[in-house]
Amino acid sequence: MTVPQRRERPSGLLGFIFRRQTSYVRRLSPLFMLCLFGFGFSMLAGYYLGDTISLALLEEVMGGLPDLAGFDLVQIFFFIVYNNVTKSFFWMVLGVMGGLPPMFFAVLNGFFIGHFSYHVALDYSLGFIAAALIPHGVIEIPTILLSSAAGMGLGYAFINRLRGQGSLRAEFGKALLLYITKIMPLLILAAVLEVTLTPIVVAFLGFV
Repeated sequence: MTVPQRRERPSGLLGFIFRRQTSYVRRLSPLFMLCLFGFGFSMLAGYYLGDTISLALLEEVMGGLPDLAGFDLVQIFFFIVYNNVTKSFFWMVLGVMGGLPPMFFAVLNGFFIGHFSYHVALDYSLGFIAAALIPHGVIEIPTILLSSAAGMGLGYAFINRLRGQGSLRAEFGKALLLYITKIMPLLILAAVLEVTLTPIVVAFLGFV
């Protein structure tokens, strides 16, 4: 009689977060690092080019940002969730076009954050920017970059399919499952932190 072997649970932080999808996420690691490099480089570029490009023009390129001054916390929360969830999914799916659109999305986000930070730093400080970004950004930014990496994976799968290799449908199924079960919940969690923890940290550090 053969004793069925127990499936070993993935170890480490990735294993704790992604469970059965850990192997897929690890396969995306090179693409994630590429997105991270593009994001970081463009963020620095956006900061140092802050005085050469109009912030209003960049906001228009990003799709426009509403005036949140009259919004309550619940409205701000739903706006953040809607904005991040829809855009990250849209650009991930566009990854089938050779993998370039998700990379562009990561670079554009990095440039916008850097450029916006430059203008905020004119009135406040880099410490204020860090306090206003890090509490939720430690979850939001890697999650968005992961969706971009999954989109780039779709692009590679599409190219391989043209060569008669692999399955685009299988790759899309993995990306969609990852998005629904992990990326979307993490983006929602980041939005919760953005409207709750981040203001507390900013106030606690005396920036307001």
